[in-house]
Amino acid sequence: MRFAMLVLLVASFLPAGAAAADDLSGSWTIDGDVQGNAFTLNCTVKQGAEAALSGQCEVNGMTSELTGTAKDADIQFSVTISGYTLNYSGKVEGDTVAGGIEVAGATGTFSGRRAKG
Repeated sequence: MRFAMLVLLVASFLPAGAAAADDLSGSWTIDGDVQGNAFTLNCTVKQGAEAALSGQCEVNGMTSELTGTAKDADIQFSVTISGYTLNYSGKVEGDTVAGGIEVAGATGTFSGRRAKG
């Protein structure tokens, strides 16, 4: 009986199953490079139910919708700029993110940080 109570007590402090990443809502600056073409996205991200990501990003005076998902430390999102859809996938660690970009058969890398405050 004591053992069963101890197991229930310990289990109540553990995270539930495959939980979503910490809330990623906020302002993010994401620096990317695809085959020597560097660019910076300034994004406002909202994280909703089922770890869905939405928001807007601005690059070179253009605004694009952001859609994606976050689960545990994994993140995937897309933005379309000048008719090209950039697909991002990476890892989140606190207020930083890094990973790869795929666009029109080309690949690149990105890193980003969330604005404080």
